[in-house]
Amino acid sequence: MIFYICHRSHANTLASLLLYFRADLQDFVRFVPYENRVHLLAIPNGTAIWTDLDRLSKFEIESSAGLSEQMKLRQPGLLQLNHPGETLQRFDLLRTLYADGTNDFNVYRPEGLPGEIRFPVFLRDEAGATYKTPRLLRSPAELRNELSNLSALSFVRPMVVEFGSKPYRDGCYRKYAAYRIGDHGYAQHCFASHDWFIKDPGRAMTGEHLSEHAAYVRDNPHAAELVPIFEKARISYGRIDYTVVDGRIQVFEINTNPTVLNYPPTVFDTYDSVPYANMHADALARLPYAHDPVSDPDIDRAHLDILGRLRIKYRRRRVKLTVRKGLSFFKDVVLAAKASTDVGKRRS
Repeated sequence: MIFYICHRSHANTLASLLLYFRADLQDFVRFVPYENRVHLLAIPNGTAIWTDLDRLSKFEIESSAGLSEQMKLRQPGLLQLNHPGETLQRFDLLRTLYADGTNDFNVYRPEGLPGEIRFPVFLRDEAGATYKTPRLLRSPAELRNELSNLSALSFVRPMVVEFGSKPYRDGCYRKYAAYRIGDHGYAQHCFASHDWFIKDPGRAMTGEHLSEHAAYVRDNPHAAELVPIFEKARISYGRIDYTVVDGRIQVFEINTNPTVLNYPPTVFDTYDSVPYANMHADALARLPYAHDPVSDPDIDRAHLDILGRLRIKYRRRRVKLTVRKGLSFFKDVVLAAKASTDVGKRRS
């Protein structure tokens, strides 16, 4: 059995995978919300994956680290991926990678800024995900002004990050993402965009960029270089986000609770997400004791409650997506038909 330890409100990262793409995972994956983590002491065999580590409070990290140590001593048949007290979080990871020469950009706390910083920089929170493009600050004056409004951003642990990306020859930036799941890994995506902050370029990816993405996923070209970085971070389950500048990998972060697939499938999808689902599911299935049926009644109840809520949420999301994508599909059909008619008229 695989025990996926996360905050109850962030179990959605596996929702589409479990509910739609690989429902067989429901037989051997259990969500374990942090408030139920003590029940892991009843599990003799399996794989426990500690996630959401950046969202934990100091108390949660310390208590989870203590529990992890108990499990090591009492349950040698329960493999643990990540360790709440040893895994490097964003700030310490970026500091480490700059210090050892992996990254060319550094990171600072607002209260510990040195006399010289390489501009531009941007602000981001060490905790959680960033969805809105941060503002690039190009001078000390702009940085001071932004920091004066820091309280309005409601950051938990703010960081000042030096800009560490660079556009390729075609003028587009790249963001690569690859997973590590125990001893296995796979490449998930190569996104290209004229914007430096890339989440999901969607339809903006066409032609050569789509071919580049497909080749990256197929070949996983940086796999050997990424393993030592995961090891430095002491992360054995997570997704690394990075780019390549002048032939060298530059790491943005390693997320311990990354979203595997964003959306439930619809009949109007223009891409096939099944290969990505299978890569993740198959890697999970290869974890030690993954198919051991032993669980715990309290863990099972919490898991079924979470999965039931996600099923309702994603059923609604799927309906909305189907309507939205359906309207877009029919709009494209109408425009294509009109364009064809106009061409025919001009020729006649």
